[in-house]
This record gives sequence, C-alpha cells and structure tokens, in this order.
Amino acid sequence: MEIQKRQKTMKHLRFLFFSMILLMSCNDPIGEETVIKAYVTLQGIDQVAVVDIAGREVMKYVDVDILNTGDRPHYVVVDQSHGYWYVTLISSGYVLKFDMKNDELVDSLKVGNMPALMAIDATTQTLYVSRFMPMPAMGMMGSNSTVINVIDAATMTVTGDVSVGARSPHGIAISSDGKTLWVASNEASHFFKIQTSQMFIEGYKPESFKLGHNVPDSYAINDMFYNALELELSHDDTKLFVTCSGSDEVRVFNTVTGDSLDTYPLSKQPWHLVLSDDDKNLFVTNRSGGSISKINLSSGSVSVLSDSLIALPHGCGLTTDETNLLVSSSEGNRLLVIDTESMVISDVINLETPMSMPTGLAVVRE
Repeated sequence: MEIQKRQKTMKHLRFLFFSMILLMSCNDPIGEETVIKAYVTLQGIDQVAVVDIAGREVMKYVDVDILNTGDRPHYVVVDQSHGYWYVTLISSGYVLKFDMKNDELVDSLKVGNMPALMAIDATTQTLYVSRFMPMPAMGMMGSNSTVINVIDAATMTVTGDVSVGARSPHGIAISSDGKTLWVASNEASHFFKIQTSQMFIEGYKPESFKLGHNVPDSYAINDMFYNALELELSHDDTKLFVTCSGSDEVRVFNTVTGDSLDTYPLSKQPWHLVLSDDDKNLFVTNRSGGSISKINLSSGSVSVLSDSLIALPHGCGLTTDETNLLVSSSEGNRLLVIDTESMVISDVINLETPMSMPTGLAVVRE
C-alpha cells in the first residue's frame, strides 16, 4: 500500500515537472529573435512599408488610405517609450497614429494644409508638426502656412499652433530636454528658436536667425536661396545641422548664439540627414546628386557614395550598432543598406509596387 502511494506521488510529481517544462518552453524567449523594424513611407501608393532590418525584407505593407484621391504619406517618427509610430499625409492633411506591436491604426487627426515633418518629445508625449505649403488640390490656393501644430500625442488633439512668421516651415527638431524647438523655413532663409514653455503666451515671437549673411534681414521675404530641408541636433544640443538644398551644403550653427560654425559643400540638393550617436559622423542624402555623403565632423573630410541604384535618395536612418545606414530611393523603388565604414552598398531591399516612391524613413533603435 505504501509502495503504491509513493508511486502515485512520484507519478504526480513527474506530471508537474514535465508540465512546468512545457510551460517554460512556450514562454522561453531563448531562440526567439526580436525583429528590429524600420518604417518607410511609400508616398506613391498610400502605404507604409514595415521592414525587418536583419532579415532584409518587407514584413508587411500598412495601408494609410483616408481619401480616394490619394493621401501621400510623407514622413514617419517613432516613440519607442510609449510604443507608437506616427505618419504625416501631405495631400489629405492627416496625422495618423499606429501601435508599434501590431502596426494597427490607433487614431487619426486632421490638421490640414500639408503636414510635413515631425519631431516628438516622448517625455511629455508632445508631437510637433511642420505645416509646409498650400494644397491647391484641396482649394487652398490663397493660403500660406507659417505655423507648427502642437499635438497632444496621447489624445491626438491639437493643443495649439505656433507661428514662426515665415512661409513654409519644414525642417524641425526638438532638444533632448524638450525645452527648445527648432524650425527652418524652406522659402525664407531663416531658422527659428522656440521656447516651448513660452510658445502659447500671447504676443510671443520665436527668436530668428539668418542662414547666411547674404539674405534679407526680414523673414517675410521669400528669397529661396538656401531652401532649408531638415534639421538635426547634436546629442548635447549645442549644435544645429541644417541641410540647405538650394545652396547644396550643410550648415552648422551654435544653438546658444545662432552663429555659424561650419559649412560643408555637398552634392546637389542635400535632403535628409542623420547624426551618429558619438556626434563624429553625419550622413546626408543628396537628392538630385544621386549620392550619399558621410561627413567626418572631426576632420571635416567628406566621403561620397555614388551609384546608379541611388535614384532620388530621400530618407535615412542608422541601425542600432550604426554599422549600417538605411536609405530610401524614391525613384529607384528600393531601400539601400549601406556599410557606414566602407561606404558601399551592402544590400538592396526591393519594393513590390513599381510606383511606391519611398520617402520618409524611421529606424527602431534597440
């Protein structure tokens, strides 16, 4: 009797043991690889491509159709701390919010008049959206945007607008502490420093700086000389990098005084840019030049990658280890993976639809 009881007990223990092993094997992350994503706006087909960077393939295509006439997704940013990504639709005038886990639509907000680039303060969940130019297709022939939308990203509501006074604000960047917003006009050769704690105070005017000495003092004059495109701040917030597509160069400014620090002549139409984590290298897409520039900020030397595969390069982003640079090729209908050390194309990710027109690009960092 005692032996039978012990056998029964042992059988029960074995059952529990193997049940625990089975349960652990189901939840054990060992052997499971976390997919590191990149999001790429496909402006020509109203979709966003979700890319598996390590697998070098498109995982899925996310529809961003709002209107039947075309929405044109242009730019994308990610908020990893809260698990969302956002995309601007420049033709239909919407900003969309998606869940990073399943890439499903969470919310949408119509802001109107061509939302262009974005910067997000993840700490306060504040999304800043530059409003670029009129949309003739939507009956806005007489309007000219000078504003930045300030959006509560948690509720997807506009908390207010900030006018810089200059037409076509485009490039935008937020300081790491969220206290200073930088904006550049694409038409007037000026950039602006906005104190976020004061931006809704009646009568407040952002501090303005000229991109060069050869432009009008008034930012009401659209001289169209520098055509600032995108902004990037150094990680210590002391320097502001500006791509000037009109003068074919990157200009660097002191964020305290607004003084010019450096100028780097590049290929035709410098477009988007990304800075390495150590602030030693700056990577720039040259849209009409069909090339990628790597600027060594210590020595001032510039390495240039030119290739027939680089057709109208647009967005760019660095992988977590910074060994690879991802670049969207708008005319080439592809994504390029570039070795950042040798500056050679190491891989190509082709997109399914011929007219997809990849533009904005955001890489999820581990």
